[in-house]
Amino acid sequence: MATVAMLLRQPVLARLFTLPSMAWILACTAFINRMGAMAKLFMAIYLRETLHLPLHTIGLLLATYGAGTLLGAYGMGVLSDHVSPRRLAVGCLLTSGCGLVLLSGAEATPLLALLLFVGGAADSGYRPVVQRLIMEACEPEDRARAQSLHRVAINLGFSVGGFFGGMLAGFDYRYVLWSDAATSFVAAAWLAYALRRIAPPRDMVVVAARHSASGQPGASPYRDRPFLFLLLAALPLGMMYDQVNGLFGTYLREYHHLSPAWVGWQHGLNGLLVGLCQLPLTAWIQRFGVRRQVVWGSALMVVGLGMLPWVHGLPGVLFSTLVWTVGEMLWMPTLGVIVMQRAEGRRSGHYFGMYSTLWSTSTLLAPLVGSQIYSRLGGNSLWYAVLLAGVPAVLLLGWAVGEIDRQVEARQPV
Repeated sequence: MATVAMLLRQPVLARLFTLPSMAWILACTAFINRMGAMAKLFMAIYLRETLHLPLHTIGLLLATYGAGTLLGAYGMGVLSDHVSPRRLAVGCLLTSGCGLVLLSGAEATPLLALLLFVGGAADSGYRPVVQRLIMEACEPEDRARAQSLHRVAINLGFSVGGFFGGMLAGFDYRYVLWSDAATSFVAAAWLAYALRRIAPPRDMVVVAARHSASGQPGASPYRDRPFLFLLLAALPLGMMYDQVNGLFGTYLREYHHLSPAWVGWQHGLNGLLVGLCQLPLTAWIQRFGVRRQVVWGSALMVVGLGMLPWVHGLPGVLFSTLVWTVGEMLWMPTLGVIVMQRAEGRRSGHYFGMYSTLWSTSTLLAPLVGSQIYSRLGGNSLWYAVLLAGVPAVLLLGWAVGEIDRQVEARQPV
């Protein structure tokens, strides 16, 4: 007990336990849901080895999932201006679970396409709804910690899911789909219970027209110039980060000759660092302001990935992973907090919808652009391109965040 009391007296943990119950509810939901979220990683293999579909059909089916993510990310964000985000969150989880169950028994290509499209919409539609729930439940000074707590829960869930998902896939790929569906249903049940019994009753329908009538400049995201430039800068940076989930492993195998186990350990190191360091790093870095956080973080990510052609052997690759992971921890949650602050009191659903669409677009474009560079110019050229595109992207992101900061300061009473 003395040890527990001593830990709770530490500033990071003490402030963490003062977060609203909603932040903890959403973190627990993310952990449960991500424990089974391995279906997407095995989807192409399932379609090829179990259903014996040709490669061009598999490509089209995966593209329908991507199209669903675009619609869901934007549509659910906008819909949250008119429908309770609590109900939308539970609905997205239930829809995702039902889609996975049906997918495990589907064989006809049109039905597979429909289910993948709906699943993509439900999966990506959950993101803007969660962002809105965090914004509405947390005070501005708590949002960075709430975002970081959510990211830690996601990474811990993925760590557990990766272990069990690989074992289940060894028996039957359908087991992966069923386990993903099961965790979606459990997460939905937990979220519905917790929102009704634990969280404060803030189940309010926010009407977009009320936000647009608030009289604030830039109440609409479509006329908010700094916000649009922020999205423009974040898109290529997101595409750079998404290479980690794509060609990163292939590059390490072909150019650094790492074993599959050590390639996997790069992802394990990334998840471990986020799980252990995200919360204390967030607490420490807040003293420097959001502009420095996103500039330093995005620059570190670009440098960490861009150094891959120049490092040698396992130690060099591990150092690269350490650098880009620290960068990821600095700029990604901070960017979400900036969007929350920009969206508050405005057409929030549209802001969150556009922000979530940014990440869905990045996930779609990253493998297309990355594979073209890799196949035509070689693996090293991919990371040279990261450096070349990263410099203007970081500068533009810093300018956009600076403009947002200046507008906020200009509205502060003297």
